[in-house]
This record gives sequence, C-alpha cells and structure tokens, in this order.
Amino acid sequence: MDNLEILRKSSRRSAWLTIYGVVIIITSLAYSYIKLADLENNIIEKKKELKGFETSVDHLKSESNDYKIKLIESKNELMNLRKTQDSVLNFLVSVTDENKVHILDSSVDWNEVKNQLSNLPAGDRKNAILNSILLAWKDIPFTMGKEGVRAGFDSPRFVRYVLETVGLKVENEKGKRLSDTLMGAFEKVKKPSPGDLVFFKGQVGSFGFILLSVGESDSEHVGVGTLQRISPLQIISMDNINTPHFPLKGYFRVIYPDEKSPNK
Repeated sequence: MDNLEILRKSSRRSAWLTIYGVVIIITSLAYSYIKLADLENNIIEKKKELKGFETSVDHLKSESNDYKIKLIESKNELMNLRKTQDSVLNFLVSVTDENKVHILDSSVDWNEVKNQLSNLPAGDRKNAILNSILLAWKDIPFTMGKEGVRAGFDSPRFVRYVLETVGLKVENEKGKRLSDTLMGAFEKVKKPSPGDLVFFKGQVGSFGFILLSVGESDSEHVGVGTLQRISPLQIISMDNINTPHFPLKGYFRVIYPDEKSPNK
C-alpha cells in the first residue's frame, strides 16, 4: 500500500508539472505571437515609410534635374546678354565720328573696361556706369554751370546727373561748390570700385569723373566725364588727368540705392 500511494502521488505531481509546463508554453507562444504581430506591423509601417522616402528622393532628384536645366539655361542667357552688351558697347565706340568727337581715349584698354563691366552684378551701380557711357556717346558739350543733355554739362553736374538716373539725388548746399558737396556726400576711400567717383583739383574748384573700371594703380583707372571745353564728355584714362596742374583729390565710395541696408 505504501508503494502504491507513493506511485499515485508521483503521478499526480507529474501531471501537475505537465499542466504547468503546457500553460507556460502556451503563455509563451501567445506572448511571442503578440510580439511578432507587433513586430510585423512595425515592419510594414517602416516599409511604408521607406517607400514614401524613396518617392520623396525620386521627387527631389526630379526637381534637382529641373534646377540643373534651368541653371544651364540661365547661364546661357547670361552669356548671351553679356555678348549683346559687349556688342552694343563696341558699336557705340565704332560709330562715333572721330573727326567730330572721340569718346574713347586711345590709351584706354577697352577690352578690360568691358570685362569689368561684364563681371559687375546687375543693379544701380552697373546701370549708372552704362548710362554714363551712353551719355558720352551723345556728343554732349562742356558748358560751365549747366546740367542737361541739350544744354551740356560741367564735370560735377555730369556726375550728379548720372547718379540721378538711378535714383540717387545730391542736393546743392548753399555757399558750397557742387564738387565739394559731392565729395562731402560720400565716403573717401583709398581703393575705389567701378561706379565710384574720383575728383581732381582744378583751376576753378574741383572736377570729377565716374569710374568705369579700376586697376592696380591710379594710372590704370578709367573714368567718364568732361574736363573743359577742349575735352568734351568722353571715356578717358585717369593717367592723363592726374598731373601737377590737376592733382588727385581722392576717390569717393558711392552707395547706390539698391546697395543700402533696408534698416537705413
């Protein structure tokens, strides 16, 4: 009887252990199934995100190609515009009647002038320079105290007129020569840029030019303006102006309307 009872107890214990084992296995399987299901859902979501990302990348690649095409077109358009500008400038110089007025000083490196003009960004500074060249081509006479295409210019009034063509006005100051007013309106600098002003001491007051191009030294600068009756409005090397009789007074930085800070 004792052995039989022991056997029965062992059988019950084994049965319970088996039941516990089965419950643990079923629970583990259920937990694994739930986790696997979540993992599968995450994988599906990640695949969707990846597909959306790939679509975005393809879209960006397409946009990038479009921008590249537009950039190439813009570069070609810029090159054509520069060619047109150079052609117009060459035409203006070539059709001038040299017996009547020679607008281009023989010592001016016209190719260098055009190169610097082409490299200037579009804006008021470049427009002022081009306007001054167009005015020089019109064979406008030197007239002291006058300011107009028909009446003629003296040198400071020509400079002021050019600046006004791009919306930069300099008013007369009572009791001061216009040349002094212009020099006082802008900052004096040692290194000028195309579009800045240069003034020289004259026999009566001072006279100025708007710079078309600049070089490494004062003698390499090129400007446009009028000096006196024997030297009408023209494009001239500053080396021919800076003499003991007409010494350099300085360069003056012009801040054009589109270069001004919006806070000022």
